[in-house]
Amino acid sequence: MPASSIQILDSIVDFTAKTEVDAITKSLLTSILELTPVSEVVLLDYCSGLNPPFMVLGTNDNSAFQQENIEQVDALLEDCLESQEVTMHQAHDHTLVAVPIYYEKDEDIRGVLCGRAEQLNEEQLAMVSGLIHIYENYQQIIMASERDSFTGLFNRKVLTKKLDLISDRIAQAPAAMDSDLDQASYPWICIFDVDHFKQINDNFGHVFGDEVILLLASLMRQTFSVEDTLFRYGGDEFVVLLHPCTRAMAEQKANTFIANVNARDFGAAETVTISMGATRIDKAHQSTSTLLGNADQALYHAKQNGRNQVAFYERLLESGIIKTFVAADDVELF
Repeated sequence: MPASSIQILDSIVDFTAKTEVDAITKSLLTSILELTPVSEVVLLDYCSGLNPPFMVLGTNDNSAFQQENIEQVDALLEDCLESQEVTMHQAHDHTLVAVPIYYEKDEDIRGVLCGRAEQLNEEQLAMVSGLIHIYENYQQIIMASERDSFTGLFNRKVLTKKLDLISDRIAQAPAAMDSDLDQASYPWICIFDVDHFKQINDNFGHVFGDEVILLLASLMRQTFSVEDTLFRYGGDEFVVLLHPCTRAMAEQKANTFIANVNARDFGAAETVTISMGATRIDKAHQSTSTLLGNADQALYHAKQNGRNQVAFYERLLESGIIKTFVAADDVELF
């Protein structure tokens, strides 16, 4: 039976009453089930560089799609990603549909909604797509609230969410077959801050210090790719989540940024430098506190050994310069 206007309005009201991402996701899935013939639905997060590239963000049933031919689902997702459009496949006695999701304008696909129904006509498919567009628009509003108001970069709260999501995905990934970790691709977390920032504020004033912060945020956007995620961690401290790459590529990106900072004219301060610490996100180091602790140890080493450079936690560990960091929430109590 077609959805009534009252049902549709109730669904929109339910969407806009939510302020948390998980609640909005649940509202989307519920609305699709109530307003369309879709009987099974799964919302997938998508990241092309990670393994596995898809991760379940929400579903109406933990057993959804388990009876489905995995090759059919893979083909559906592949066609959706390639066409970047709503994709439908006919199975023996039902229809499978995949709808791409974009969380921000001019971005690549960030997620896919998969649904299963006995049949879907054009009007019902339009309803599914319309609900997805409402979800996307509201996600953009939520994401705007997750930006640092001064620089426009993501804030500290979002960093924790993204690290948790990456760690969950890596935990589900099969063990790496490549024994040479230097050649394998991993996500990387890089923390950096401004060398002698207090002196800059003391010598030139806090307004000038604010200008330095804004210029660094701008240089981050210019240097790092759209696939890398940028954060202001607080004060003069920033974080970059690098899209999966080799250690050599991570070093190249970090050193390019440092060189760009060195080449930038900061006016009265003449020279501004930064120090950076970086670490790999892998199965051995998954908790947010451990990852940040590892990167912070590397940052401390960079500052204590000349500044204006990047230090990698794994390299310092391999050389015996530092010891394994154990976060407080990782300690097991017996």
